[in-house]
Amino acid sequence: MSEISNNGGIRTILLPSAPFGIPEVTANDADGTWSLRKLGNPQPDVYAMADVAGCVVKELECEGTAGPAVGEAQGMAMLGEVLKNPGKVARANRYKSGAYCAGVYLEVTLRDPAAEKLVIPLWGRELKRGSMAYRQVMESAGTVRAAFDEMIEGVRRG
Repeated sequence: MSEISNNGGIRTILLPSAPFGIPEVTANDADGTWSLRKLGNPQPDVYAMADVAGCVVKELECEGTAGPAVGEAQGMAMLGEVLKNPGKVARANRYKSGAYCAGVYLEVTLRDPAAEKLVIPLWGRELKRGSMAYRQVMESAGTVRAAFDEMIEGVRRG
């Protein structure tokens, strides 16, 4: 089973990390529930394992890269953008090349079509695809996703 620790029948699937904005995710197999405790909230939101329809790992797109990239501006407009915010232009160009992502998160879909998809942030900072940090974050994301897949399979079998 995918877990970081098991304390009294409650599996810790994702450890919280305040500096990175990562919430805590636990599972209680005996009760058939899982919980998501966001940072700053003393009490977790509790969900039934049977309500989980799916879980996918997604990459966060860079803010401001929708539409033509800032770097495609022409002449004086380009110069103006660079002078106003050179970091934004450089970041947009990095993301446009596909070499970077702005972060990684899990999107959990519940069976109730009216329910919003749950977003579980795993990494909220820029990552270079192919780097060791990127591979580690994606491996961790895969481990957490596998825990959700086990919940879905367990409900189907049970």
